[in-house]
Amino acid sequence: MLISNKPNVRGIKKVAADVKYRTQLIGRDQRLFSGLIATRIYGMALGFLLAVLLVGLPVVWVLMTSTGA
Repeated sequence: MLISNKPNVRGIKKVAADVKYRTQLIGRDQRLFSGLIATRIYGMALGFLLAVLLVGLPVVWVLMTSTGA
């Protein structure tokens, strides 16, 4: 039985690259989730104001024009 004294460098590099890719993917996911959680109140407030503008202004316009006629 022959045992090689040469390490499997190609395999080690492949595994190291895979581990690096996975850790970067996990880090990116955590940063994205952290950013979403940090801005959720601001986003909900902005969405509410936009909804009020898109729905409220036409309603006010109709009420103003119908009472003036």
